[in-house]
Amino acid sequence: MCFEIALEMQSVLVARHREAGKRLNSIEGIGSGPMGLTPDTVKASAPYREARQDYDACHEALRRFNKWFLPKYKTELRRHRQQVRETRLAALSA
Repeated sequence: MCFEIALEMQSVLVARHREAGKRLNSIEGIGSGPMGLTPDTVKASAPYREARQDYDACHEALRRFNKWFLPKYKTELRRHRQQVRETRLAALSA
């Protein structure tokens, strides 16, 4: 697998992880308990359990992918991030 394909796979996994997090946080009652904790009644609901299971699966998939991706493409990723920084800086200064 080449770096560009792996980078695209990572961006898909990150987007899916963010989407699952937004869905989990949109459930009624999240953080409504004392000290901002989620009450057990909310945690026992089916929508919460489904959203939490999906979030946990997305998180695990991203974690496992990054465990392989980051060490393998360390130098390429560093170069890519530097190019992105330079592009943003050039756009700001223009």
